[in-house]
Amino acid sequence: MDRMRELSEADARGSVAKIYEEIRKYYAAPYVSSLFRHLATYPGLLEWIWNITLPAFETGLMQNTGWKHVDVSGLKPLTPLSKEDLAAMKIDCVEKNIIIETCLTFTRVSPINLVFAGCLEHLLLGKKINISAKKQDEFPLPSELLLLPKMVSWEDMTERELTVLNIFSTTLAGETFIPGIYRILARWPLYLRYVADELRPLLHDPVILNICKKIADNIFCSASEVFGNLDFPEKEPPLNEAQKQQVLQAIGAYRGTSPQMVGFGTLLVNALSDNSSNN
Repeated sequence: MDRMRELSEADARGSVAKIYEEIRKYYAAPYVSSLFRHLATYPGLLEWIWNITLPAFETGLMQNTGWKHVDVSGLKPLTPLSKEDLAAMKIDCVEKNIIIETCLTFTRVSPINLVFAGCLEHLLLGKKINISAKKQDEFPLPSELLLLPKMVSWEDMTERELTVLNIFSTTLAGETFIPGIYRILARWPLYLRYVADELRPLLHDPVILNICKKIADNIFCSASEVFGNLDFPEKEPPLNEAQKQQVLQAIGAYRGTSPQMVGFGTLLVNALSDNSSNN
């Protein structure tokens, strides 16, 4: 199966490059998520939806709506890692902090993406939108996170590393998708094996998946809270019916993986931070 199509940040030009820059600004994050990179492969689609949702990003409403609806309290902690455990994984204090920063980035970005995806799905399905009063509040965005390490390229991974990484694979728009957090953590193969060992049971646990679904549903449905601040278009999205279905499938897949990024990312941070012997 082919891997998910995307337009990388390095390859973006013109209006797409400008939007990528704005995404990094309003997310206060050092990268553009896979959802946007995938939408950019449909000519004109990213420009269409970004023009609609930009007003809610400019005031911070989109971002803060996502963040305030996050609740991962139902997830049990992972096995904590001691300083000795990390040393065995060839991870020093600097690298530990890079891993924590990486996880925090994804826990910041994913809730925003879910609200954004909720807006996009409503528009693509032509659902009736009840527009509440426009919210005049402006929300200060947090400071920018550090630049993330690059995702490990598929060509640079061994077969064993690819096997571990494929534990986290899902299907997005008919193509194999592996969330970016794991592709970055692949820079530390021994740590990625720990992540795989800890999370693999959770990825197939009906109880955990139901908790993740509730996390996603709660954030996704909060999209209605930003409708009053959107500039709804007269033009239809630049998609034919087959493309529209592909995008809806992509949203569905992202809806499944995003709460895992929020929940599992938080668990990974806590496993590195909670143990006093790490300090």
